[in-house]
Amino acid sequence: MTNEATGASEPWPAIVQRLGRPVVGEASVNDDEEATITAFTAQVAEVSVDPETGHVRLLKLTTAHDTGRILNPQGHQGQINGAAIQGVGYGLMEELITEDGRVTTVSFADYKIPSMADIPPLQTVLLESESGMGPLAVKGIAENASTPAGAAIANAVADACGVRIFELPITAERVYRAIRSARATA
Repeated sequence: MTNEATGASEPWPAIVQRLGRPVVGEASVNDDEEATITAFTAQVAEVSVDPETGHVRLLKLTTAHDTGRILNPQGHQGQINGAAIQGVGYGLMEELITEDGRVTTVSFADYKIPSMADIPPLQTVLLESESGMGPLAVKGIAENASTPAGAAIANAVADACGVRIFELPITAERVYRAIRSARATA
């Protein structure tokens, strides 16, 4: 923490330890000029597809993030991993089935979510910059890593077996039908 009046600097942990209580402060930020600064994410999935069954196995997910300043590296990475895993679930298994406008997925026993066995190695690439919002130049991270996972998996499936799946989740049944349809029209 830097004292603007004197220019003296002292790390936050030292201030908190010296005071023996939480530090409370006040600040104001005029971020009108920075309101358009957004964080960006790109993901690449690697899959294997069994052409006889349509089963998709996610081998690796690489997620790259345009970030502002990272204040808590461990928490930041945890947000990325958690969101990426949610995206894997959305892309490969989570499905709320409805019939005639009524939900027929009656319990979480029927609603599949990723378990540890479903999670591939996750690789993260961070492109840290000082272009974030506010005085600390930060950007949001949490939701960014969940959104592109389904598309990354769909692109990997199309690359692996030559058929494009347009509906999520990308189930073995959908892939199997698409492969069979492509073979029938070839």
